[in-house]
Amino acid sequence: MIRFENVSKSYKGLNVLKNINVNIEKGETIALIGQSGCGKSTFLKCINGLVPVCKGKIFVDDIEVTAKNADLNTIRSEVGIVFQQYNLFPHLNVLKNIILAPIKVKKIHENEARIQALCLLEKVGLLDKIDKYPDQLSGGQAQRVAIARSLAMQPKVMLFDEPTSALDPQMKQEVLDTIKELATDGMTMIVVTHEMNFAREVADRVIFLSRGQIIEEGTAEKIFDNPQSNITREFLMKYIK
Repeated sequence: MIRFENVSKSYKGLNVLKNINVNIEKGETIALIGQSGCGKSTFLKCINGLVPVCKGKIFVDDIEVTAKNADLNTIRSEVGIVFQQYNLFPHLNVLKNIILAPIKVKKIHENEARIQALCLLEKVGLLDKIDKYPDQLSGGQAQRVAIARSLAMQPKVMLFDEPTSALDPQMKQEVLDTIKELATDGMTMIVVTHEMNFAREVADRVIFLSRGQIIEEGTAEKIFDNPQSNITREFLMKYIK
C-alpha cells in the first residue's frame, strides 16, 4: 500500500530522513514514535508530496508519489492528513467545512456530499454540531470535524500528525476513540503519537524513528516489551510510566 525505497530528505545540510525503507500493508495501523524533531512529521508529509524527497522513491497503491510527473492533486485526494491544528475554515459551519472539498475537488453533487457528511458526523459523534462554527467547538470536537473532513474525500490512507498534542485529557480521548474506530474499520493509517498506551492498544506495527533513521520496527508487544536497541529502551523509559 505504501512503500519507501531508500528515501532520504535533508534541509540545508541537515539529514532529516536517512535511507528509509519500509512497507505498509493495506489495512495496517502504524504507530510512528520517537523524540520530537526525529523526522516523524517529515516522514508523513513526504507520503503525499507536501515535502519533496532528496533521494529515493515513495509509492502509494503502486503510484509513485516522487515521480517528476506525479499527479499530486490526485494523490493528495486519496491520502488524508490530519495535523495538530485543525485548520478548519472559520467562516464556514461544520457541514460546509466537510462538503467543500468533495464538491470542488471530486465534483460530487452537493446532495450526495451532504448525505455523506451527515454519516461521517454521526460516525465521529458530532451530528448535533452540524450548524456550528469552528469557534463554537471544543478542541476535541474541532479535531473530530477535521477527521470527518478528511474522510469525506474517501481516502485510501489516513495520516495523523500528533492529532491530540494540543488537547486536554478528555478531549484527547475523544479523538483517540475516533481513530480506534477507524482502525477497527480497516482504514490504512499512520499515526505519529506520543501516546504510548494508545500505540500499544491500536497499532498493528510500531516504527521507532531516531535522528531520521528507523531504529527498529515490529508489533507493539515486541517494541514495548522487548526492544532490541538501547536507543529504543531509553526513549520508552521516558514515556512509559
